[in-house]
Amino acid sequence: MAVEHLYVHVPFCAAKCHYCAFYSEAGSTEKMGDYVDALLLELDRYAGQLAPKTIFFGGGTPSLLPASLMRRILEKIPAASAREWTIECNPSTVSTEKAKLFREFGVNRISMGVQALDDELLDVIGRVHSVEAATKSYRQLREAGFENINLDLMFGLPGQTMAHWRNTLQRVIELQPEHVSTYCLILEEDTHFWSLLQQGHLKPDEELELRMYQFAMETLAAAGYRQYEISNFAKPGRECAHNIAYWEGKEYAGLGPSACSTVGARRWQNIPDTNRYVAGMRAGNPALASVEEMTSELRAAERAAFGMRMNAGVPAELLRGRWDKQIAELLSAELVHWRDGRLQPTPRGILFADEVASEFV
Repeated sequence: MAVEHLYVHVPFCAAKCHYCAFYSEAGSTEKMGDYVDALLLELDRYAGQLAPKTIFFGGGTPSLLPASLMRRILEKIPAASAREWTIECNPSTVSTEKAKLFREFGVNRISMGVQALDDELLDVIGRVHSVEAATKSYRQLREAGFENINLDLMFGLPGQTMAHWRNTLQRVIELQPEHVSTYCLILEEDTHFWSLLQQGHLKPDEELELRMYQFAMETLAAAGYRQYEISNFAKPGRECAHNIAYWEGKEYAGLGPSACSTVGARRWQNIPDTNRYVAGMRAGNPALASVEEMTSELRAAERAAFGMRMNAGVPAELLRGRWDKQIAELLSAELVHWRDGRLQPTPRGILFADEVASEFV
């Protein structure tokens, strides 16, 4: 059976954001060219195995690639069956030329990392764009014909107040994107913010973060955005099908350095090193960082844990007889409920989604 979900990792960024733990690096035009050569070699390895219904280009900053190199990739992607094709963009790298290029090849969804609509906060977190650049890029995408745009936002940022957060949400709602993602800052190792935390310069305020999250849920709901996953809100019919496929445990292929794949009873990750990835592809070597066998028990546990991130929850037949004790405790704590043959998180369970998910893994 052909793999129906495809992820492409583009590892290049103009600058490393202070919170980012994803694999990314600065890249010269030459290095980007080598990466594209290697990516196309990896794509050839999947000849006849891909019939993607969803495609997602993430990073890094996919829109940082020069248009000529991006065209080479787009020409080779097997997109005939794709219903949703997303490319992540940074506002500082959007141009009319690239927007038209994306449209030419059938890209129909853009996810733009705005993070904040406040220039001081953007500087604090290490973003290279301004509020003006973000709004200009958004308008360019609309003018190019994109009718499905997601805007990524962050809360719990150093120095961010409730007033900052309220202003960003209000300005985003005025723009009327089809989808909004809201992420609480997570302080991860190997980031600039992690170093500041270790030095005592950052002190997370969990109470404020919870208030910000609740405010986002209320404000976006009032503006017509339905929360369908703990961090994601969409206008009706605009939920991200690619991400839902991950949460529902569907098979997917990942291309590029650091990308993961789960196909059949096997999961593997490409090496998170562009130079070694390129060398491996040239030598006909998969250049893998890890390989894992996916047992039925592991797949069920992941399906349950990730499924509880979504308002739709998890089908009862997946759960019964596996986690009866844990489910009874979650029901007693009013973190979940049964509805229409599915175990779903309650509004309180959404607030404590990590704790709910941990009961299944």
